[in-house]
Amino acid sequence: MVDAILYFEALGRTRLAVEDRVKRTAEGLSASSLKVKQLDIGDVIEDPKLDPLRFSAVMEVRAEGELCKLVSAVAEYGPTLVEILKPAKIELPAEELSDLLLDVAKKVKALAGGSVIPIPPNLDEIPVPRVGFDEEELWEMIYQGRGILYRLSLVVPQEIDRDTLLKLLLLEGCGVNELDVRELDNVREFLIEAVSPFEPLFAVVFKYSPISVNIVEPQIVDIAAPELQNALSDLGAFVNSLLMDEDLQKAYEKDAFSFKLG
Repeated sequence: MVDAILYFEALGRTRLAVEDRVKRTAEGLSASSLKVKQLDIGDVIEDPKLDPLRFSAVMEVRAEGELCKLVSAVAEYGPTLVEILKPAKIELPAEELSDLLLDVAKKVKALAGGSVIPIPPNLDEIPVPRVGFDEEELWEMIYQGRGILYRLSLVVPQEIDRDTLLKLLLLEGCGVNELDVRELDNVREFLIEAVSPFEPLFAVVFKYSPISVNIVEPQIVDIAAPELQNALSDLGAFVNSLLMDEDLQKAYEKDAFSFKLG
């Protein structure tokens, strides 16, 4: 069981919209498989400088439950910060971690209405990293550097070519050991074997929404509380940004002019 505190910041165009967001989140968490041990909701405050989302409120929820249930709640409700209180470390079989990561990918993709791949404006000055490591390098990364060797299948738009993807994965902190490309209608499928610590792997999964995830080594993955805390906070912030996009679009639509978020 994981004991955690989830911190939420709800923003809205009206006081009622913020109150509704907080209420739905609180009711959803209370009805979930998590055990809600404490729930504190702050007052709705107004700041005209934050127009169009000038109203806000914070909520703090202490909850306990299985890791998969906690991750699912973060992927659905998008807390801005997650604090792991205990345990200090979690050990997961490779197959169980693979299933958990794939579930995260599916939830975020459904929320976003498709894959969300953040691409920096200019990758030209980033060198294309090499592909492939020898056995000694892999051994050191996995068994001395606490790295994870995994396989992903990514389907991306045609404009993302091999070199672009390698640069993007490099920026996330992933080293690519093998890479195959399949050309499909208007998209590319990349079959990737990569190695990285837990946090970069988790980030790639929720940002790139792979259609398959398989942990190769090690067979038991240990995740320290700070690693889990950082990974879930990043996931929550990412999901919250998607929810904020929806709120901003609705706000601008009501103001009778178009606004398209990137």
